[in-house]
Amino acid sequence: MWDLRWVLLGLGALLVVGVLLWSKGVFTRRLLPQIPRRARSEPRIGDVTASDPELAADAEPTPVQAPRKTHKSPDRIITLRLIPRGDELSAARAVGALAEAGLKHGRYGIFHRDGTEGEPAFSVASLTEPGTFDLANLGDGTIAGLSFFLVLPGVGDPVTRFDAMVETARALTVELEADLHDEGGSSWSVQRERYLREEIIEYRHQLDRR
Repeated sequence: MWDLRWVLLGLGALLVVGVLLWSKGVFTRRLLPQIPRRARSEPRIGDVTASDPELAADAEPTPVQAPRKTHKSPDRIITLRLIPRGDELSAARAVGALAEAGLKHGRYGIFHRDGTEGEPAFSVASLTEPGTFDLANLGDGTIAGLSFFLVLPGVGDPVTRFDAMVETARALTVELEADLHDEGGSSWSVQRERYLREEIIEYRHQLDRR
């Protein structure tokens, strides 16, 4: 009799404990498989694919920056100087000679020989700073000379432009009673002219191969 009572009491206690544990989810966590939760990382545009719509919806697009426009520096500048034989050169006389030679006063306040596509074939500046010609205030002013220069690559055939520059400068030495010198100040010579011309021809070949 007492043995049966103790057995019933034990079963009742186990039942109560089992109900309490079930209500707290102990058996649920043990019996049901645990599904690992995927760690959320910051999405990147390069990681998003069509098979991952959740990340694709959360991803912040990276702003696209417009390419910067760059101005290419000249490869080289060929310079030829015209120096008067006596004192400084009359600014008004120099401007008149340049105009008669077909050059036009324009951009940057200097003279240019018209070239291809509206770009100058070559240009002429004053050797007196700042190098510009103020046509409205020439008066009795003088300049130290003229600087003929050719910018490479520029527009148009560089050899043709060089020949035109040398021819114009040589003609103006007669008009302005002056002599020609290279960029280093040495007297201009046929040998120097041929040497520069050969360099420009080689440069033209390099342009054609680019």
